[in-house]
Amino acid sequence: MTRILTRLFILLHIFASPIFLQAYPNEKWQDCEQITKIAIEKLVSSVDKNDFENLETMLSTIQSACGENEFTQRMRILRALIEKKTTGAIIADYLSKNYQEVLVMRWDYSVENEYQKIYQENKADFNYIPLNHPIDSLVKLKANALLTSTSYNLTEQEKQIALLFSDHLDEFYKSYGSTAPAPTPVTVQVPAPETALEEPIEYSEDYKYRAGVLVSAGVEFPITGTDPLFKSNATIGVMYASPLSSLMVYELGAKIRINSNDRSFDYLLNEVIEHVNSTVSFSLGGNLGVKVFDNDKFIIFPKAGIYYDITGTGLTEYGEGYYYDEYGFEQSSGSIRYNNVNTMRTTLGLSVMRHIDRKKYIGLEFAYHYIPYNWDKNLLTNIQPNYASGQVFLRF
Repeated sequence: MTRILTRLFILLHIFASPIFLQAYPNEKWQDCEQITKIAIEKLVSSVDKNDFENLETMLSTIQSACGENEFTQRMRILRALIEKKTTGAIIADYLSKNYQEVLVMRWDYSVENEYQKIYQENKADFNYIPLNHPIDSLVKLKANALLTSTSYNLTEQEKQIALLFSDHLDEFYKSYGSTAPAPTPVTVQVPAPETALEEPIEYSEDYKYRAGVLVSAGVEFPITGTDPLFKSNATIGVMYASPLSSLMVYELGAKIRINSNDRSFDYLLNEVIEHVNSTVSFSLGGNLGVKVFDNDKFIIFPKAGIYYDITGTGLTEYGEGYYYDEYGFEQSSGSIRYNNVNTMRTTLGLSVMRHIDRKKYIGLEFAYHYIPYNWDKNLLTNIQPNYASGQVFLRF
């Protein structure tokens, strides 16, 4: 719980106004990686739209936790270029700190086949921003647009930095009056360079920034009651799943329980007691979870959910109005009304997922469910409300 509260406070800090930052100038943040991860997620959308209103606040937040680095200065220079502000001093500061060599290292290792492994083993060397992150792709696109747009009259110094930001390294060093240095070594055995990634860097995308579909199968069973009406039954589900790049993760969709192992129950319909047996239960709703662990290979998050639950009875009614068809049989011209057991399903669960490839994950989920069936006033048989479930799921 302490860690969850800490992360929620980090989110509050990311969206805090400059007034908040001024009020707490000495605040020290320890979780540099988490703060950077949350901040750059928001930066992607802002930079894509050239919406720089909150840029400095987010960069200051990163800097308060991690110190100034190549990325924070690169973003400030890009903003100044796009907004046609004076850039001489900030570009000179960037070059004097040899940040260009840090960025060249980043561009060089981004095209390695094992770039993900390289990043995982050397996160600090890359300022906790994954190689081939969408923010890098956006910077390249914006810098290249600056070079080709007729709306901008760049100085020689600005052209040099735009060439660097757009990954035109040969042209940058030719203009800069130097030869390209070898990439700064990082502490990992890097295989011999191979061809660049099949997909151009400008269009590469971190798989965590994509929504997915979650398909599940498992079993649900009662955990209270001496002779429960619903016993162990198979379940299946299909859910829309939000991107995994956010701290908060949600799922929306439907789950079905096959009631193949249950007893009959009494249901009151039009003052008549019907003895029925249910074949299936449907649940429509969703879950909201918070990631408590994420090392890219494994993700763990507890979740809570609420669903509209429908247990079928097979009982139907027709509205008023009848007619005879061409064969002389009486037919109803009214609407059909289905009389089912309607209630609410609540869920508390824990999901553990393992990354397989790109968007694909395989995982396990264990959950507790409270289903107050007897909220339905027409249900006469008492049905116990406490259940547990386990399921295997595939996210793709």
